[in-house]
Amino acid sequence: MKTIINKPIAETYGWLHAGGTAVDLPEEPAREVFSLAPGETKTVVRTDADLYVRYEAELPEGASLHFIEIKSADGPEKTHADIRAVCGKDAHFRWTRLLFDGQATYDNCSAELAGEGSSFTADIGYRLSSDHIYDVNCEAVHTGKRTGSRILSSGVLADEADKLLRGTIDFKSGCAGAVGNESEEVLLLSENIRNRSVPVILCDEEDVVGNHGASIGRPDENLLYYMESRGLRADEAVELLAAAKLAAVVNRIPDEKIREEIREKYL
Repeated sequence: MKTIINKPIAETYGWLHAGGTAVDLPEEPAREVFSLAPGETKTVVRTDADLYVRYEAELPEGASLHFIEIKSADGPEKTHADIRAVCGKDAHFRWTRLLFDGQATYDNCSAELAGEGSSFTADIGYRLSSDHIYDVNCEAVHTGKRTGSRILSSGVLADEADKLLRGTIDFKSGCAGAVGNESEEVLLLSENIRNRSVPVILCDEEDVVGNHGASIGRPDENLLYYMESRGLRADEAVELLAAAKLAAVVNRIPDEKIREEIREKYL
């Protein structure tokens, strides 16, 4: 059945034709619930998940959950992950998404920072080729005081790939002292790709700080010239630059063992 997914908080997305996406999905998703004790730290890795999965986490005081999703080039053709987390006092939710191609991938990640001092980090890395699609909605909802969020994205698009990233930081009334940041880097390797980056900051509280920035473009000609002058072919130089985008995301994974496993298998 056709279902509207990845619908963002802000209605302003409508004129950009980014207000949600209609896809065929089963009526009910598979569900996985993460339960942590106060102060507990946990890392969960999921690779090539099923077609439609909803992940839920309610993090009590001081708990920390790092959820890592990986989709390989050999994974399912179409997937949709719907991730919902609610963070209590001083809790932290971290979402790392690594996408090594895939025909159609849809992600929705929403973190409510309800407890004072809670935080959320989204770290998204992707590489798309052919006519493949990545459609993602990521939102940090600040309701608690002195909360923090970071939405980081780094990716590579080639051939006729299509990527849509909606990133929303929502400062609700009462979240005094909250800080939110969005940043994106996109490397374009073709004239035929379609890239849409839609960062939004909503604010209903005066005492907050919100920032967003993006760097989107083709490989730097001067850098390519330098790399070629050191003996690399043009295609090798471009490949190194592309690999570096995903490597940067992997390098920010705190667990060294997981970093090494991902490098050995995918990079």
